[in-house]
Amino acid sequence: MAQAGKTQKIDLNTRIGERFEPIPITPHEMVKSLDSDSSKINGLVLDGTTYKLSDRFYKTLAAELGIPYGVFGFFTPHEVMTRAAEKLPDLPLRVTVDTAQGQALGLTQNKGLPMPVRFIENVLHEDRRLQEVEYGNGVLSALLDLDDPWEVPNDSTYHVRVRCRVPVDGVGMPDMSLATWRQVCSNGAVAETSLFRTKMEIKDNSGEHFRRLLTSFSNPSGVEMLQSKMCAAAGTKASVGEVVLLEGLIRRSVANTRNQMLLRERLYELAENPCVRYGVTDLSNIGMKKRALLPVGCSVADLLNFASELATHHSELLKPESTLQTFAGTVLSKGFDLEDLYPNARRTSDFYLRGVDFSREAA
Repeated sequence: MAQAGKTQKIDLNTRIGERFEPIPITPHEMVKSLDSDSSKINGLVLDGTTYKLSDRFYKTLAAELGIPYGVFGFFTPHEVMTRAAEKLPDLPLRVTVDTAQGQALGLTQNKGLPMPVRFIENVLHEDRRLQEVEYGNGVLSALLDLDDPWEVPNDSTYHVRVRCRVPVDGVGMPDMSLATWRQVCSNGAVAETSLFRTKMEIKDNSGEHFRRLLTSFSNPSGVEMLQSKMCAAAGTKASVGEVVLLEGLIRRSVANTRNQMLLRERLYELAENPCVRYGVTDLSNIGMKKRALLPVGCSVADLLNFASELATHHSELLKPESTLQTFAGTVLSKGFDLEDLYPNARRTSDFYLRGVDFSREAA
């Protein structure tokens, strides 16, 4: 199966909406359109063009058929689609193709008319708060300024921004998540949890309802909580448990094993060598309950800034399916392990990964 593509920034003067085309299809037509042999599927032939099938295509196919995605571990995609064509030959579906990348994206039920991606782009580009636009793996993403700058003591000036994500293939609802933007080093982090996220139900396909939702979005309670938690993070010592959480995300998010090692070494340096401090060879050797009670030599804000610097300035090191952005949301949406127990007075650094000789190889 095809792997998810990297998210890429789109020049604000460039529009990509015309490259996405929704095409009606049924399981019977799908099987007839397959370019395949006995061993693999090369793609889906639509209007004389072959489109590679993305992971997003297979996942949404399973969802529309009402079967678990894990079925592809037991049967070949060709077998699954052939069976679907036998059982539900005329199920009305719609597949969105990316004509620029030659890729078939998600499948949805063919109901109503989808909002054209160019309409979404028009609304985003008309908004004066727009800072950047990205696209990757079927999702158009925009970053917009939301509020005036505010200060985090012993850290930096921050902006509150909002990350708006719209699936170009209609798979799932658009959503908006609060984000921080650290001015001193241009780090950006999105709070990827339901506490800081709002789903958007678009009630028309003209773009007008989307425009109203976008311009009226404020989430004042979420902004107030985000600001309060960021200030508390700078004044609270991080725990061994919070270091282990970030270390685990680095292991899963960074492709190259050497880069994983370099990042973990720098993380342990930032935390003032907690393995030496607690007499273990690896922090995972400390019991889970005990990890939350043991302080390290940095603040929670240091860990947040470390993660956001990696995601913002070194994104090329991350796997396409990286979940590194979930760290900020996970940590900020709950109480810090050592909040009100171990105060931190040390200033955070501007940068944490300067001078690291990262490998540029994939693995």
